[in-house]
Amino acid sequence: MTARPALLLAAATTAPALAFAPGYTDPAVLLALLGVTATTAVAATKALVRRLPPTAALLAGLPLVLAAVVALAGWRPGQAPAAPGTLAAAIDALVHSGARVLTTTPPVPTTVDTLTLPLAGTWLAGAAATLALHAHRPLLALLPPVLLLAGALVLAGPDAPPAYSAVAVLVAAGTALLGDTGPRTLATAAALAGAALLGGTLVPADWPVRPADPRAAATPPSARQEALNPLGYLPAWTARPDQPLLDARTTRPVDLRWVTLTDFTGLTWLPESAYLPAGDTLPPADPTPARTTPHQATLTIRQLPGPWLPTPGHPRHITGLPIAHDTTSGTLVARDGHATGHRYTITADVPLWSTADTARALVPTDPTFDRYRELPPGAPARIREIAAIVAGTTSPYQQAARLADHLRTGYDLDVRARGGHGYANLAAFLVMPGEGRRGAGTADQFASAFAVLARAAGLPSRITVGFRPGHPDSAGTRHIRTGDATAWGEIYFDRVGWVPFDVTPGGRTTGSLAAPQGPEAAPAPARTAPRPAAATPTPTPAQPPGQDPDGASRSRSPLPAAVALLVLSPAAIPLLRHRRTRRRLHRGTAQERALGLWAELMDGLRLAGRQPPAGRTASDIISDITRAEDRTQPAHLERLAAHVTAAAFGPPATARPLDPQEIDAAIIAVHTHLRALRRTRPWPQRALWWLDPRPLFW
Repeated sequence: MTARPALLLAAATTAPALAFAPGYTDPAVLLALLGVTATTAVAATKALVRRLPPTAALLAGLPLVLAAVVALAGWRPGQAPAAPGTLAAAIDALVHSGARVLTTTPPVPTTVDTLTLPLAGTWLAGAAATLALHAHRPLLALLPPVLLLAGALVLAGPDAPPAYSAVAVLVAAGTALLGDTGPRTLATAAALAGAALLGGTLVPADWPVRPADPRAAATPPSARQEALNPLGYLPAWTARPDQPLLDARTTRPVDLRWVTLTDFTGLTWLPESAYLPAGDTLPPADPTPARTTPHQATLTIRQLPGPWLPTPGHPRHITGLPIAHDTTSGTLVARDGHATGHRYTITADVPLWSTADTARALVPTDPTFDRYRELPPGAPARIREIAAIVAGTTSPYQQAARLADHLRTGYDLDVRARGGHGYANLAAFLVMPGEGRRGAGTADQFASAFAVLARAAGLPSRITVGFRPGHPDSAGTRHIRTGDATAWGEIYFDRVGWVPFDVTPGGRTTGSLAAPQGPEAAPAPARTAPRPAAATPTPTPAQPPGQDPDGASRSRSPLPAAVALLVLSPAAIPLLRHRRTRRRLHRGTAQERALGLWAELMDGLRLAGRQPPAGRTASDIISDITRAEDRTQPAHLERLAAHVTAAAFGPPATARPLDPQEIDAAIIAVHTHLRALRRTRPWPQRALWWLDPRPLFW
């Protein structure tokens, strides 16, 4: 093996590092480390295989891997129980590196605990590729880097940025390597590339789900905190407001977030119970608010229960102690289970909300937010009645603002009340509008009432417990006491995020708890429901990959791949369309099958050149169909239209769900109409009906 193939092989083995790097806090360190590892693995294996059999050469290089991990443990120590830099720490990293990568909040810190897995994988890939190339198997030599790249993509998860650069480097190095070995090998590679191109362009059109995240299957090693309820401390703290809790040195006064409560049991609110270990750098909020300002604070915890760590806004960087992190709420916990006694410096993004951000925002329909709308059984009727009267039916923001204003102006804060925020407490606390009396309660009751009323009105809500800025001393340190503790409600708006609402009497107006609020927006018009005719999304089809001109090359090696694409693509289109039709019509619940049947009907109408106008409702479309084709069965199609309308707008109280027999009858009716449509088309269109690839992209 000469120097050129070895360098190309090292480049191909380094390419997966470009997919690993975005998930780490210091990508440059990872790229440099894996680049050196790949080059060393190729060079060392190349030298060893000249003197040893292939298996012995592979095993002889493993002590070099262990030595590298030991050196890494001294340079970048991690969370291993053994002393940093020792052989025990290196072995611990070799055993647990994969688990620590999966159970750490991205971006992952660049320590021995998280670097060992990609380092060892890169070494093994480089060594195996070198042995294959030494055996004159250049195409096989590219398999280890490809597998390493696949592993990097799986480890990065579905939210990682596309690894275009990694693929480009691997393809470039592989093409150059195969080009040095003769046209026959290059022709085989071209055929494989053609097959990959075919799969890459056609399979995503029929792919029903997003890639799975391996982190979902990993159990984080954080301690669970199920017994503590931070909201329950507020009544006692309000009654004794002068007890010191923490000290803060900040660039400007700002409210602190302490812990977010998402689960309501009917008796109490509970925080998240498990958190992922995290490094110094933390991911941004998702979605990121339109306007934020960075804020730095140094906090000293004097006496706080539980492991939760206060933070100004959404945390981005923290130093001073090992932490774990909940990516959904931004809540931080001390990994040792106790916040008291810790001192840390934190930088956070503080959102600057205004009514312009939320006045016309909608609430999400994604099922993942259903947990924030759920109320356990046993809700008093008074709660839903008040929610219906106060919130009304205007925009979601106006509904939330009216609920907050109702609590803030119609009730009094009573520091001597007993507290409690379950159903029974809220039933006694809440007052029906028009009763002629004012309600009174503790801070935890105001926050709980807002969140429960919001859920009763269909708004995704949660509670955050936090602290006001406190009072500064002559040195500028702000002393935060029990009287500064507070709680507020938050509502999630689509593409905006979690927006706070201060509901305690005497507090600030709706909006940011950290910045002045803009003027109240005019009431937004009521939401208009989506038109059923648009029930089937019609995104613009992606442009098919282009082919580079081949005029500069005299080689005929790419020809088999091109012919394969031309022959297989038309044959694959009917199969993919048939597969998608079967999935739409015969899998899932009755509602999913009905919506899939509607999508099939819309596809057929578009293929026949009879796409309904955007303003037509589902009932209008079915009326047009029944007038155009007498042999269809209007009753089944009208029932289908009613079901699609209910799925889009929410079913009426008297709606009866479709049963499987009705779905089957509607399928027959739709197929009858589509067959009639095909017969009315000119014969070229009838012949190409099933070969048309456009429905795969509609």
